Amino acid sequence: MKKIFVAVLFLFVFPICVLARDFDVTSHHIVLFNMLDDTLLYEELADEKVSIASLTKIMTTVVALENVKDLEEIITIKEEDFNGTVGYSEAGFKIGDKVTVMDLLYGVMLPSGADAVNAIVRKVSGNQENFVNLMNDLAKKIALKNTHFQNPIGKDHEDNYSTANDVARLLKYALQNDVFKKIFTTKYYKVPSNGLELRSTLSHYSMLDTSIIMGSKSGFTKGAGRCLASISEINGVDYLLVVIKSLVDKNYNAVKDTLTIYDYYSKNYSYQTLLSPSKVIASLPVKWGKRKNYEVKLDKSITKYLKNGTAENLSISFDGVDEITAKMSEGEKLGVVSVYHEEELLYQTDVFLDTTLDFYHPVLYLFLVVIVFFLVLVRRLKKKKKAHKK
Repeated sequence: MKKIFVAVLFLFVFPICVLARDFDVTSHHIVLFNMLDDTLLYEELADEKVSIASLTKIMTTVVALENVKDLEEIITIKEEDFNGTVGYSEAGFKIGDKVTVMDLLYGVMLPSGADAVNAIVRKVSGNQENFVNLMNDLAKKIALKNTHFQNPIGKDHEDNYSTANDVARLLKYALQNDVFKKIFTTKYYKVPSNGLELRSTLSHYSMLDTSIIMGSKSGFTKGAGRCLASISEINGVDYLLVVIKSLVDKNYNAVKDTLTIYDYYSKNYSYQTLLSPSKVIASLPVKWGKRKNYEVKLDKSITKYLKNGTAENLSISFDGVDEITAKMSEGEKLGVVSVYHEEELLYQTDVFLDTTLDFYHPVLYLFLVVIVFFLVLVRRLKKKKKAHKK
């Protein structure tokens, strides 16, 4: 009983922090981007340094692409290309095979072949140490602040680490290279010279419908767990997702986690209109103006990727001038428009006077006022005069 009491007391005094999720996944490190806007949709422990297994090979491939001029150059597979590959995935090349650099890159990315990695390293830099230096140089160049490489295969090592956010940044950079994107989005490749069939690891999970995953790189080690970096296009929205350290009990956990997250966001989020050009945000009086009011509007529709139903409950505010005066000219800033959902700021923009307004000259305006006053006064005097005659 004393042990139970202490345990319960511990829960109240030292509460366990549990991150609330709207979806059920096993991954510990997650980052999801909407690539149309390059906006972060979800992150969890995304800046914590972890082993990344064969996600390392994304960097390996990019370094090769940036350092090999002729991707059709013939490389002969040698015995040394199999050093250190025991216990790691191999593409299936044989000693003596004559293949192109491009063939090897498919071998690196699709089946995650360590033999293909070693052949690439030999071609690019002669040895692993030089190649790893190139990897770390590129990591600095593209500002991967929490990343360091110790080997090009992705073996667990205290000096081979990254974060979910850094892997996402690396993948964004890599996808700017058309050759990398072609390889990344390929699920089957046949080596012309020897007929070797290279398949993406997604093809191994026939129990799952992975058709929405346009491209991916998987990884697995004891230290990194199940990992997957992927892209998808669903309902016109481009996503980039990295999951690291999914549970290892099932070989498809990272893929299943990925599908779960894509499914949740595609069903529960969408682009919604916050403001349209017809929406009058504020009506400002025009001092000495030939028109009484100026309507503050935006010149285009503003949409944002939000949870469904968010746009039904918005508040819009205008913080700026109280009136339009003759001193103001077209293009002058009038103020700031803000759109909130509850207390969350969703959108904010400056608004400007978008036209040239016509104004009465102050002296003329005063003259008109005096005349009107005089006419009113005369009319009243006439009415009084008639009243006296009666």
